[in-house]
Amino acid sequence: MAYDKIVSKLIQESGVEESTMMGTPCLRYKGDFLAMMFEREDALIIKVSPARVDALIDEGIGREFNFTKKRFKEWVLIPREHEEDYEGYIQEALQYAKSKK
Repeated sequence: MAYDKIVSKLIQESGVEESTMMGTPCLRYKGDFLAMMFEREDALIIKVSPARVDALIDEGIGREFNFTKKRFKEWVLIPREHEEDYEGYIQEALQYAKSKK
């Protein structure tokens, strides 16, 4: 499912809101970053546990996010070729954010 359609669906959920991160629209849960499209890499960024980041990279699905030459332990890039699964990945990010509240 396309990112914009997922956003329209998820902002109906309590605590989920649209915001910005580095000047780019993103989704947040009670203020915590969840996900955004990173056009420079044509990929979705999600925030999940460090173990899940490593698993997605090991599975060949995710790519490390190190935009500032520093690895973000909880952020992973999901290339657009996996767009059909974006809703599931964003739901994972939402569950992770909820687990931290």
